[in-house]
Amino acid sequence: MFEHFTEPSRAVLVDAQEVAIELGSRFLDVGHLLYGCADTREETAGRPLRDAGITSTLIRQSLPHGEEPRPGQIDPAALRALGIDYDGIRDAAEQTFGPGALESAPDRRASAGRARKPRFTPGAKRSLEQALRVALELHHKRIEPGHLLLGLLRLDDAFVSATIERSGTTVAALSATVLAQLAPA
Repeated sequence: MFEHFTEPSRAVLVDAQEVAIELGSRFLDVGHLLYGCADTREETAGRPLRDAGITSTLIRQSLPHGEEPRPGQIDPAALRALGIDYDGIRDAAEQTFGPGALESAPDRRASAGRARKPRFTPGAKRSLEQALRVALELHHKRIEPGHLLLGLLRLDDAFVSATIERSGTTVAALSATVLAQLAPA
């Protein structure tokens, strides 16, 4: 699919990937893609977002930093709230079985994953599919940043919707503006 992307569209993806990495995310999500659309100087995505008061700086401030705790990750404070002394259990286990007895074996995939590019979340993948559909519906041969933005707007994603609504505009109004920018293309 990426062979149909214009250079500015590829730049949107690169910007999205870079901000995901900078924020410590292993995944590239719709928020990162929205950031990439807002960060571009291109007319079909960046301009409508900037005109609506949605900037890459504002989006970046709303993006989560790092990863959310994974299921199964131990939270000593939460255990303490339940009356479980995790530190006491850990000390007893280490006295009986040796230092690091409760530590899991290192996951070789985790260290290799840090060097890799963030993986697309299902929502981000759906937005790219929607971008392709928009381009096909408009009979455009290449995917422009505006198509990427329309793909995001079609998702009905909570982060995207909230970001747009905070600016005082609506998804429908922004979509109409982007379509008007794409029409001459």
